[in-house]
Amino acid sequence: MTKKIKLFGLTSIPHIKKGDDIVQIICDSCQKEDFTLQNGDIILIAQTIITKSLGRIKDLKEITPSPEAYEIYNKIKPLAKAENIPLKSPELIQVILEESKKILKAEHVIITETNQGFICANAGIDKSNIEGETKIGLLPKNCDLEAQKICKRIQDITGKKIAVIITDSFGRPFRIGSVGVALGTAGISPLKDQRGKKDLYGKTLQSTIIGQVDNLASSAQLLMGETNEGLPIIIIRGYEFEYEKYANISSIIRKAETDLFQENYEQSFVKLLKSRRSYKLKYSKRKVDKKIIEKCIEIANWAPSAHNAQPWRYIILERGILRKKLIDKMNEKYKSDLKKDGKNKSQIKKRIQKTRIQFLDCPVLILLCLDKHDLDKYPDKERNKKEHILGVQGISASATYLLISFEIMGLSACWYCAPLFVKNIVREVLNLPKNIEPLAFFTVGYGKKTKIKAPIRKRLKDIILEI
Repeated sequence: MTKKIKLFGLTSIPHIKKGDDIVQIICDSCQKEDFTLQNGDIILIAQTIITKSLGRIKDLKEITPSPEAYEIYNKIKPLAKAENIPLKSPELIQVILEESKKILKAEHVIITETNQGFICANAGIDKSNIEGETKIGLLPKNCDLEAQKICKRIQDITGKKIAVIITDSFGRPFRIGSVGVALGTAGISPLKDQRGKKDLYGKTLQSTIIGQVDNLASSAQLLMGETNEGLPIIIIRGYEFEYEKYANISSIIRKAETDLFQENYEQSFVKLLKSRRSYKLKYSKRKVDKKIIEKCIEIANWAPSAHNAQPWRYIILERGILRKKLIDKMNEKYKSDLKKDGKNKSQIKKRIQKTRIQFLDCPVLILLCLDKHDLDKYPDKERNKKEHILGVQGISASATYLLISFEIMGLSACWYCAPLFVKNIVREVLNLPKNIEPLAFFTVGYGKKTKIKAPIRKRLKDIILEI
């Protein structure tokens, strides 16, 4: 068992340039400082000098931002200002995009999964300790490979069995401040499995696995530093470990499906879609902020539509005289239609009351309309009919986006098609122009009941037609 470890910082490491031989520099520094490597020593190397030696440096003046980079820039600009942190330029964001498999978060900071598989801010890109105001350093493409090459050559030169860890500093979920982490390893396993061993009281450990290379990287970080006093190469002596020839960092990276801190967008989105229910019960008295409704409508505005016409128009109907007048007029027409259908008084009353209460009592009632001015015009009726169908399809897509947005915001909602049957009444009561065609209602609010039984869905084989 390790009782004492020592950390040594090599103080004679020069400023590293592209093409510099890191192994030779380490050996020369050890000789200058009269330091002799021993079996079991662990050499920890700051990622920055590996980056510099490999020439993984970019100049932001030579970067052309993409539309996606500008979109992220415009999104994070007010958030960065609110948090009082430096704003990333569109050029820097573009490089972050290029160095990432995917963007996990783009708020006041940008969290990504890097091309190497690490979850960190800004794809691990750093400006610190890089010469030049517009120059940035990128992570090495394969830190394990670099660690293995350095480890083998030092072993060949010295004849000593040593290990190498390439380190960086990352932030952590739920805590402020960065800590040292390992990006690449050679000769030492990233993990130390303690399962099956006994604790102080003789109990068998069931799940204890130590991230030993990260612990070592964090200890080295205390000497490495981040400012001009930094020592980029630290040697740890006295830590007991089993030498592992084929060690690699991938074993320490948690898979996305088991990572509680990383959102699994696919699973979350599928769960959201399957759990959403049409809400036809009583709403709570909690007021719905109009800004939330507007935010949901703004999201709904991103729905696809033919020719990108965006023919949807939303009318927010507050509780009050106008809403009651509209519902009363609609109910008169509905009552008349039900009589024609042969329904008796009891059936008519029951049907009318079912939706009347919802429309009158819901905190927010939204009317979705089609603006026919946004539809293309043709000289023949047939194509104009088809264009109208395209408009209705776009309206449906926007309505779907709206319902999903409500669900994300914790609101309950239901889509009603009643306005389809009373278009003239809706136009008259609300004084709508002829080009505005009412198509749907949405009742919106905070539901009293959170769990509603799922309706039975058709089987997949019943909805896929084999041709």
